[in-house]
Amino acid sequence: MVIYITRHGESLNNTLNIIGGDSLLTDKGREYGIFLSDFFKNMDIDIATSDLKRTKQTVQHIQYKEFNIYKELNEISSGDFDNMNIEYIKNTYNEIYKKRNNNKLEISYPNGECYLDLEKRVVKCIKNILLKYIDSENILIVAHQAVCRILFSYFYNIQIRDCVNMKIKLHTLYKV
Repeated sequence: MVIYITRHGESLNNTLNIIGGDSLLTDKGREYGIFLSDFFKNMDIDIATSDLKRTKQTVQHIQYKEFNIYKELNEISSGDFDNMNIEYIKNTYNEIYKKRNNNKLEISYPNGECYLDLEKRVVKCIKNILLKYIDSENILIVAHQAVCRILFSYFYNIQIRDCVNMKIKLHTLYKV
């Protein structure tokens, strides 16, 4: 079994530096989806995405064997700060921003998730995905930066505390 992991294509919120939300893809993001469709053209591929528009839109052109949506693969919850610009958060809620930024592992935005919370839901989900697709040749998981960090921690046996600031590039396909 080969597992591919990628973030969704560039979203409108990415271009506006807005965290969370459920925005659609930009033209660049849609082009990445077409690239993925070409890349997987001659492969049997099973796909798992989050429940958010940008992940589903990223895979819409791919020919797949099976496609499933998992809410557990949704981006880390930013709680009360969902759909806010990061600069606005930094300037308006500087103490909260600094506190969370210094300890993403254990501290969340108000009413959101920290990485330890996210790890619980994503690891449980990935174990279920691996069982479901046990006979698959190829699995593509399309998710979000924080979720991909958890997946890297899981698959490469890296402590989650060492992954919370890992940069997961847009428009990059990772092969596990």
